[in-house]
Amino acid sequence: MKVHNKYIIGTHIMFYEIDMVKEHIQSLINAVNTVENKDNITIDLFYNISEFFEKINREEISKGDLIEKFLKLVKSVESTGCNVTYKIYEDNDNPITMVDYRRDLNYYGCVDNDYVIWGESDALLPKETFGTLDSLKEYANQNNIYRYVVTFALRKMWDDSWKVLEHNEFTDKQYYETELPDGTRNEKAFTEPHSIRYSMSIDEMNEINERCDELDVRVLKQPQFDGSILVLSSDLLKNGVNVPRCILGHAVDDTSMMSSCKQIMGDAYVQFVIKNILKVHNRNHPKKRRYCLQMEGDRICTQEKGPNQRGGWYENLKHLANVNLSTFGKSQNRFNTYEDFKNIMEKK
Repeated sequence: MKVHNKYIIGTHIMFYEIDMVKEHIQSLINAVNTVENKDNITIDLFYNISEFFEKINREEISKGDLIEKFLKLVKSVESTGCNVTYKIYEDNDNPITMVDYRRDLNYYGCVDNDYVIWGESDALLPKETFGTLDSLKEYANQNNIYRYVVTFALRKMWDDSWKVLEHNEFTDKQYYETELPDGTRNEKAFTEPHSIRYSMSIDEMNEINERCDELDVRVLKQPQFDGSILVLSSDLLKNGVNVPRCILGHAVDDTSMMSSCKQIMGDAYVQFVIKNILKVHNRNHPKKRRYCLQMEGDRICTQEKGPNQRGGWYENLKHLANVNLSTFGKSQNRFNTYEDFKNIMEKK
């Protein structure tokens, strides 16, 4: 298959995600290998080994070994023949987060590409991505639609506001909370393939997507999406839609993008939903957090959500970002900065 458009997929990778991200990388490789003219595709990888937030557990691994693991992944992508760019970020004093990376990916990536795609270290890209987006762009151009978002289908989400994005095979399934009413672990949340807490493999995703005979495309006029495998047309980004510079930390980049879409596009907003091509976001991947110690003290970070996963700093920073987002737009309030975050942490 030859594609008629140019694509950039950018993924921010934290050092503690290096074992988990192999599956994401393999999904990129699988998709690239469906394309003949691979020079139309750029994979950009940003490897963040800064210890501003969390520290490397050097009793488990050295910084050199972490870098070597990453460079092996780079070589595997380069072997496909597509364009590969990458950066290793080591500054411990000036943080760059996934939010910052995605903002820059949007701003610079839209210049020479038709589509900008947000990769995510725990997400799987459908191998049907490029063929689907090429077909969709042909339809969009014919209908004079150039500024838009594309989302692939999700598994069963936690409330009905997400039904418009759920895969046709999963939308009528039951959503499982992670805990039962008695407080014990709900195993079905982690073992049922339609559950967003289940870690789905590439082969399982492919099996579902191979059942698609004809694309089922829906159109939304209000933004509704998460940040994993988010597809953005270059003209949407050239129009100024982006993650606001006031957003700090590792969260609310998708929510702030929705706010930016609303403010700039208004009633002209268009989002195409591919209801029968599944993308996978493995939120509870068993290899999600390895080789790291918390910012506060030297406690080992755990996989399960709670105080031992990241420590209190994450919620403090997320709160500052949400406050900034709440005053984004027509307001005269001062935005929080990393200096405010540092002051909070010093008081602790």
